[in-house]
Amino acid sequence: MDKRKVKKEIESWIFSILGAILIAGLVNSKVFAKVRVQQSSMENTLLTNEQLVVDKLSYNFVEPKKGDIIIFHEDKEKRTIAEDTLEMVDNIISIFNNNNNYIEKDDRLIKRVVGIPGDEIDIKDGYLYLNGKKLEEPYVKGETIEREFKLPIQVPENKLFVLGDNRMISKDSRMFGLVDYKQVEGKAIYRVYPFDHIGKIK
Repeated sequence: MDKRKVKKEIESWIFSILGAILIAGLVNSKVFAKVRVQQSSMENTLLTNEQLVVDKLSYNFVEPKKGDIIIFHEDKEKRTIAEDTLEMVDNIISIFNNNNNYIEKDDRLIKRVVGIPGDEIDIKDGYLYLNGKKLEEPYVKGETIEREFKLPIQVPENKLFVLGDNRMISKDSRMFGLVDYKQVEGKAIYRVYPFDHIGKIK
């Protein structure tokens, strides 16, 4: 084969691979994300070291619903375009290095939405009350105890009340208060690791 043809074919392969990596990194940072569960506050729904796929697009069109498991930043709004670009670069580097270091940098929280705008939230006798009615929550581990945040409260517009499923140890809205829509990065939709627990998150 002509050397020039070989060179052209190699260049074509290189550009195709680089393009695929760039697209994968961009999709991961703007549409989906991969996060690792780093705490036990969502047991037994989510366990430590499980890896999840997060839908970052849907909440641009619909508001979070009760029961959604969301990923958010506790003290700041979701990342800017510049920060997303840096994440994309990190993801591309991690692909070349064949590691998951970008997951280790994750500083986000994972909790369940239990109250949306207009809902009244209260905690009594170890149970969560929504609009005056005791909720049946089969996914909860332990009693739901009140913490520093004063209850009852009516959730205002553009805010969410979130709790971890492992109620005795979870750091959530009972401690740091309401979560603003702007803090929410996305919804956990799928478990991809460990392999024997792959599937949709409920």
